[in-house]
Amino acid sequence: MSRSIFSAFTANAPRAFIGSKRLSRVRAGSAASLLPRALFAIGLALCLAPMVGLDLPEALSTVPDAFVPPFLEWSGRAVTYVAKEAAIFGVEVNQITRGFARVFLYPMQFLQGVLVKGLTVGGVTLPPLPWLSIILVAGLAGLKLGGWKLAGLVSAAFLYALLFDLWAPTMLTLSSVIVSVIVGTIMGTLLGIAVFRQPWLEKIFTPVYDIMQTVPIFAYLVPILYLFGFGPVGAMIATVIYATPPMARVVTLALQEVPPSIREASAMAGTTPWQSMWLVLLPSCRAKLLVGINQLIMLSLVVVIIASVIGADGLGAVVLQALQSLRIGNGVEAGAAIVLLAIALDRLGRAAATQVPNRQVARYLRGPTFGMALLVALAGPALLQVALPWVVSFPDWASLSMASHWDDLVLAINESWSEELRAFKTATFIWLLKPAKLLALSVPWSGAVIAVGALAYILQGWRLALPCVLMMLFVATSGLWVQAQLTTYLLAASVLPSLLIGIPLGILCVAYPKVDAVMSWVIDTVQTLPTFVYIIPVIMFLGSGDFAALIAIVAYSWTPAARYTAAALRNIPAAVTEVADMSGASAWQRLVWVRLPVARSGLILAVNQTIMMAFGVLVITALIGTKGLEAEALVSLSKADPGRGIVAGAAMVCLAIIADRLLRASLAKR
Repeated sequence: MSRSIFSAFTANAPRAFIGSKRLSRVRAGSAASLLPRALFAIGLALCLAPMVGLDLPEALSTVPDAFVPPFLEWSGRAVTYVAKEAAIFGVEVNQITRGFARVFLYPMQFLQGVLVKGLTVGGVTLPPLPWLSIILVAGLAGLKLGGWKLAGLVSAAFLYALLFDLWAPTMLTLSSVIVSVIVGTIMGTLLGIAVFRQPWLEKIFTPVYDIMQTVPIFAYLVPILYLFGFGPVGAMIATVIYATPPMARVVTLALQEVPPSIREASAMAGTTPWQSMWLVLLPSCRAKLLVGINQLIMLSLVVVIIASVIGADGLGAVVLQALQSLRIGNGVEAGAAIVLLAIALDRLGRAAATQVPNRQVARYLRGPTFGMALLVALAGPALLQVALPWVVSFPDWASLSMASHWDDLVLAINESWSEELRAFKTATFIWLLKPAKLLALSVPWSGAVIAVGALAYILQGWRLALPCVLMMLFVATSGLWVQAQLTTYLLAASVLPSLLIGIPLGILCVAYPKVDAVMSWVIDTVQTLPTFVYIIPVIMFLGSGDFAALIAIVAYSWTPAARYTAAALRNIPAAVTEVADMSGASAWQRLVWVRLPVARSGLILAVNQTIMMAFGVLVITALIGTKGLEAEALVSLSKADPGRGIVAGAAMVCLAIIADRLLRASLAKR
C-alpha cells in the first residue's frame, strides 16, 4: 500500500514540478507586465498632477538647463560649415550644389520660355507658345484620355487663368510642376527599383521616406537656400525632396505585385536583368506607375505653391502677396486658379492611369489623326496671328476681375455675421481650445517621457519603447518643449472634431448609397486641393490665430476619417452581419455592438491617417499665426537661422513618428 502511494507520488512529482514551474513563469510574466503598466500610471499621474493643483519639483516639470544640449547652435554650425567651408576632393560643397542648381535651371528656363517668357536662340528672340495653342493641346489631351467632359474641364481651367489675367503665373507654376515631376519620377523610379532588387534596403529607406514627408517644408527651405540659392531651383529641390517618396514606394509595390508568370516568361526568353526590368516588369505595371506619377503631380503642386516664400514665381507668389497686403479678392482669384489647375491635373492623371478612353473619341483620335490635331493646335494660332493677333496676345480689355466684388462680399459677410462668428469662436475657445492648451502646457516633460515609453513597451516591447523614449527625450531637451506642447495641443484639438465629423459621415456613406456618391466626390475634391488653398477662406472670415488654424486643419483632415471608416465597415464579413440580423438586433444595435467593434482595426487606421493629415496641414498654419514648432520653422526661414528650423522640423518628425508607431502597434496587437 505504502509502495503504491509512494509510486503514485513519484509519478505525479514531475507533473507537480512542471506545474509549479509554469506557475512561476506566469507569475514572473504577470510581474513583468505590471511594471510597464505601473510606469504608465506614474507617467499619467505626473502629467495630470499640475491640473489638480499639485506642484512638481522644478527638475520634473522643466528640463534643467544643464541637461539641454545646444542642438540649435550645433545644427546651425553644421549647415553653415557644409554650405561655406566643406569640400569634397578639394571642391567646395557650395560650388557643387550651385552647379547642380544651374543644371536644373536650364530645363526650367527652357520650359518657362516655351510657355510664357519666350526663348532667345542665337540672338533671335522666339515668342512663347500662343495661349490658344496651349489650351487646344490641353483640351486634346483631355479628349483623348477621358472624353469630352475631361476636355471641357481642362480647357475651362486654363481659360479661367487667361480671362482673370493669371496666365503668366499659371504657366510658371505649371512649368515648375512639370520639371519637378520629371526629376521626381526619375529619382523615385530608380529608388523603387533599388529597393525591389535589394529588399534589405527597405529597412533603411522606409524611415528616410517617413522623415522626408514629415519634416515641415519650411524646415528644409533654409538649408536649401544656403546650398542652392534663392529662386525657382531651390523651390524645385524642395519639391523633389517632398514628393519623391510616394513615387518610390509605388514603384517598389508595383514591382512586387507583378505576377510570377510574367517574371518566369521574361526569364525563359533569356532577357538580361536590365532588359527584364525596363522592357517587361515596368511596362507590365504601367497603370500603377501612373497612379504614382499622379500623386507626384499633386504633391509637387502643393510644394511649388508653398515654396513661393523662397522666390518661386507663380500662383503661390500671387496668393502670398495678396494675403500679406490683405487684398483678399486677388487672393481668392489666384486661389481659384490653383484649385482649377489642381483638379485638371488630377483628373488627367487619373484618366491616364485608368486607361479607359471614350470609344467614340478614340475612333477619331487614333495615331495619325491625333498627331495631325496636335500639329494644327501648335502651328495654327501662330499662322493666324497676322490676321488675328488676339490668338497670340490676349487683349487686356477682355480680361476680367472680380477682386473688388470679393472684397465687398467678404466685408458684407463679416459685418452681417460678425456676432455669430464671434460667438462661435468664443465658444470654441472656451470649451475646446483653452482647456486643451492649458492641459498641454501643464504636461511636464518627465511625465510625458515616462507615459509614452511605458505605453510603447506595453504595445510592442523594447523595440518600440526605446526609440519612442529617445525621440521624446530629444523633443524635451531640444529647447523647444513649450513649442512642442503648443503643436501637440493644436493637433489634438483639431483631430477630435475631424473624427467627430468624418466617422459619422463614413457611417452614413455605408448606410445610404446616394450619400456615398456625393461624399466620394466631395472627399476627392477636398483631398485634391493643395493645403495652401484652405488658408484663404480662413483668413477671409476668421482672421489669424489658433482658431483659424483649427478650422483650416479640420476642413482638410476629416476626409481620411470618413474614407477609412466607410472602407472598414464595408469590409466586415457578411456572416457577421447575418448573425446579428438573425438574433433580432436593431440597426442601431448592429452598428454599435457588432459592426463598429468588428471594424476596430479600420477605425484605428482612420485615426492614424487623420493625425498624419492634420500634421500636414499644421505645417502651413504658421502663416496664419500659430506659435508651435511649425512657427519656429517659419521664423528660421525669415531670420536665416537654419539650426532652429532643423531642430523644430526634427521635433515635429519625432512627434509624428511616435503617434504613427503607437497607433500601428495598437493595430498590430489587436
